[in-house]
Amino acid sequence: MRHDVVMPQLGLTMTEGSVSTWLKKPGDSVRKGEALFCVETDKVEMEVEATASGFVAGQLIEPQKVVPVGTVIAVIVDRQEEVESIEALSLAAAAVGKSPLQAANGTTALRPVTPQYPASPLAKRLSKELGIDLRELTPARGGRISADDVHRAAAMRRERQPEASVNMPAPSQPASVSAVESQLSTGRAVMADRLSESFQRAPHFYLGVEIDATHLVDLRNRILNAGEKSGVRLTYTDFFLKAIARVLTEYAEANAFWKDGKILTHGSVDVGFAAQTDDRLLVPVIRGIDQLTLLSIARERSRLTEKARTGKLMLTDMEGGSATLSNLGAFGIDWFQAILNPPQSVIIATGRIAKRPFVLNDTLGVRDTLMITASIDHRVLDGIAGARILGRLRELLEDPAMLLL
Repeated sequence: MRHDVVMPQLGLTMTEGSVSTWLKKPGDSVRKGEALFCVETDKVEMEVEATASGFVAGQLIEPQKVVPVGTVIAVIVDRQEEVESIEALSLAAAAVGKSPLQAANGTTALRPVTPQYPASPLAKRLSKELGIDLRELTPARGGRISADDVHRAAAMRRERQPEASVNMPAPSQPASVSAVESQLSTGRAVMADRLSESFQRAPHFYLGVEIDATHLVDLRNRILNAGEKSGVRLTYTDFFLKAIARVLTEYAEANAFWKDGKILTHGSVDVGFAAQTDDRLLVPVIRGIDQLTLLSIARERSRLTEKARTGKLMLTDMEGGSATLSNLGAFGIDWFQAILNPPQSVIIATGRIAKRPFVLNDTLGVRDTLMITASIDHRVLDGIAGARILGRLRELLEDPAMLLL
């Protein structure tokens, strides 16, 4: 008996995807529930489990090829002897000029692919930087090439180089840039296209403000222990998310987006936050955030961040969203302007909280301050509405006790 493996629909809006890595080769045994391949979309790369136990009889598509959801991409058979018969069927179909997806009897034919070990995202990035061909590597441990395997291969290559070559100038490589560009992952390329389209089609405008964060710093320090006793560490990001949720609740026009010439309002308040992984920026979304307490927000933010870090974030964790927070304060950035995350109409960019000169009650002093920049879709909100939204955000963060009510 054969079991078709199809390109899964991992989210409500997913219509196509690509296999970034096959975790099993033709002829390998696989158990139901065991990771079979990795799917890459415009937002995330995740492992997909086998839906049946047996043997992988072949793979229909090469890595990085984009196919519609539901496309048969592999076959699992019950007995190992069936693997060769299906491979032979594929070769016969190719010999008579048929498509690799067809066989003479109308069944799906399989096109053999060159076996190679899967690699972690970090290993892929390092291989490009160091010029290591992943196809030549064998994992030292487990079944996946790691960053250590890439570093080890680079060290061995240096040891094999003739001693005289150390003093020789490195040859110029004018094609290296284009080579790297051609090896961009599907997800990175699609993400670049989406953000480029967002920047070109959505008329961005920007508003910025410096706020007095002294009370925010004091409040966080006072309740930090309470949060840790509950098993979660409160961060400034949690306060920012809570404040954004309050603003979206009070200003329904901000909880909207532009689609097909119309302004549509979201049915709930969902806020995303930027989470950086080894090789990609992901935006998990906290659903119904307006109904959550500050500690609940911190707990959910921590859970989604861990899923992003370990590569377990699902596409459904990142769909939708009313607005996005991008906080680069931990990286020492004072202020910046962010690009809208389509189809959202608002993204809030926050920098670091630092001591700066500040005028309070006509007196110049030193206060903890924070720079906030709002990027807004002018099709949805005008300048006055944007100013009101940012002004309310400022009020909430300068008097953060209101966020506890």
